[in-house]
Amino acid sequence: MWVLRALAALAASVAASLLPLDAEQLHASVGGFAVMNCHLDFPFGNEIPYHLQWDKDGESIFSWYSGEGAARVADRWGGRVRRVQGGALGRGSINVSAVRETDAGLYRCRVTFPNRTPPARNNGTFYYLTVDGGNLIVTPPMNVTVLEGERAELECLPKSPESAVEWFKDGTPLGELPELALRSERPANGSLVLRRAASTDPGEYECRVHDPDYPDLQSASAFLDVQYKAKVVYAPKERFLPYGKPASLDCHFSANPPLTNLRWEKDGFLFDPYNVPGVFYSRNGSLLFNQVDESHEGEYSCTPYNSLGSAGPSPGVRVRVQRPPALAARPQPLYVARLGATLTLPCAAAARHRDQPLVHWARKDGSELPAGRHNLDDGNLTIVDVTEDDRGVYVCTVSNEAATVDVETELLVENMPPRAPYNLTVRPATDSLHLSWVPGHNGLEVDYNVWYRERTVSEWRTMKILTRGVTEATLVGLRPGTEYELRVLSQDLIGDGLFSKPVFARTLGSSDEEGIEAEQVAYAAATTEEAELGASGESADVGDLEVTVRLIDEGALVRWRRDPSDATRCTLRWYEGAPPGERLLATGHTLHDYMLVSGAEEGAHYWARVQCASGASGGAALRVPEYARLRGVAAGCAAAALLLAALAAALLAARRRLCARSPPPARADKRLR
Repeated sequence: MWVLRALAALAASVAASLLPLDAEQLHASVGGFAVMNCHLDFPFGNEIPYHLQWDKDGESIFSWYSGEGAARVADRWGGRVRRVQGGALGRGSINVSAVRETDAGLYRCRVTFPNRTPPARNNGTFYYLTVDGGNLIVTPPMNVTVLEGERAELECLPKSPESAVEWFKDGTPLGELPELALRSERPANGSLVLRRAASTDPGEYECRVHDPDYPDLQSASAFLDVQYKAKVVYAPKERFLPYGKPASLDCHFSANPPLTNLRWEKDGFLFDPYNVPGVFYSRNGSLLFNQVDESHEGEYSCTPYNSLGSAGPSPGVRVRVQRPPALAARPQPLYVARLGATLTLPCAAAARHRDQPLVHWARKDGSELPAGRHNLDDGNLTIVDVTEDDRGVYVCTVSNEAATVDVETELLVENMPPRAPYNLTVRPATDSLHLSWVPGHNGLEVDYNVWYRERTVSEWRTMKILTRGVTEATLVGLRPGTEYELRVLSQDLIGDGLFSKPVFARTLGSSDEEGIEAEQVAYAAATTEEAELGASGESADVGDLEVTVRLIDEGALVRWRRDPSDATRCTLRWYEGAPPGERLLATGHTLHDYMLVSGAEEGAHYWARVQCASGASGGAALRVPEYARLRGVAAGCAAAALLLAALAAALLAARRRLCARSPPPARADKRLR
């Protein structure tokens, strides 16, 4: 093998030394292509009749006279040489495709003018083509076009008879295409022969040649085109068209070359849509009915044609006109169902004497209907034990052979509000009431609000429980010896639930005793036992707890920092006045490191005292700004600033007017000097 390669290289070098001086070097691989450019030089720049000829090594391979239709190509070059134009290419350029190893050599473009003396000018171009990669394949395959049923051969000649040749169609090995393999042959020269080409055979065929002694691989490909008469590939026996609606009747055909004509027949007679009102041709030859009626019933057949002719008409298609399905009962656009309820969505089709439409239910999002919890009865869908997952859009489809009707309905699931608390129990004190209750909803996602008022007062006051799941609270700052009405309201993520039944309780002591005024707003976090309240027994020292008070929209947020290992309960006492507090307004207990107190008034002073069961304590003061007074001061300052600005503008304008009226100073006469 290496000897052959050395000889080929030596022959190429010797040939190159004998080339014309103006020959241009070209390189192409076996199975590839080579474009050879050739510009035409007409006398005086005017085009006249000419003869274009390409030679290889002195032998004519391509000849064309201007004005003629087809060019004359040598037998060995048939289908591989053609004229190309465009871009920077001259009008005499050619393209050599499916390059073979034997195509290497000297090419010359010659242009002569038969009607002119002398007939030749300084025309022509020399090219020397070197074929690379011809170590394995001598003759690559070339594009082939045959008629259906004819023999087709794709040539692929290896240089060595011992080389292995494999064939692929569109990248798939031929052995994996049983139907094609049964109709193919593999001669000893490596070619692929199809005994009877079929309409399914067109595609790209590739041959791969392996060298048995070296891991070399070379491939080349070509296209096979199979032409056949236009033929019908499918025709249904019966077709239903919906009455009163637009429809189409298709002719399923295949054609190569492309379709040139299509003829329809109805009941054995030529059917011309141009003579039938409301029927039209589509671009692919189908019949379009603008509005179907009974006159369109009959037996139709189509016959496709191309440049090769037609393989025959299609079998008869019986067209029947059928009424679209109608609904006897349809679902409402929207349904709202409670959790656990049973819901029926109606969807019944009107019965017809000729057929019974089919009813099908599905969810629009593609999910399945509730497994084990739904049933269909005469088209009606019943869902048992409705859950949150059942919400969505449901589609009822009623169909027959002619048409399909879809109806949509949406299901919303109504969430049940939390049930009202019950068994309210009150433990009274002198100025406080400790309230506990049993939750009506089993879960920790429920919030509670305590509503309370004096029995003789119509205005209600509320206290929100910050900690979820706690079912007791202490109301402080109440009037001694006064009867109160209390209720508990439950809430969840959806909204308010139901109020509990009212409970009435009276604080200890008499109504004329001195106590905390009723105007104060009471607030406390959830507690588990009643704490003893001291009015002024707390010292004003800060203690070992770092306590901060910050004013927010909901009230005053009291936070404290303690030892992370301290998980004991802390008590917050909220006083009015400067430290250590003049009057106790509220108290509360919590296991957290914060508590929210509502009801802070503008301009007031407050003192927060925190004491934990571990002994840690601390306090912080809060002064609420007088926002109304600050807004008034700000408005006054703004008005004063605007007044000063206006006064400054007036003074500046007056100064400018005075300067404009005064005469300019007299200029000194230099001659008096």
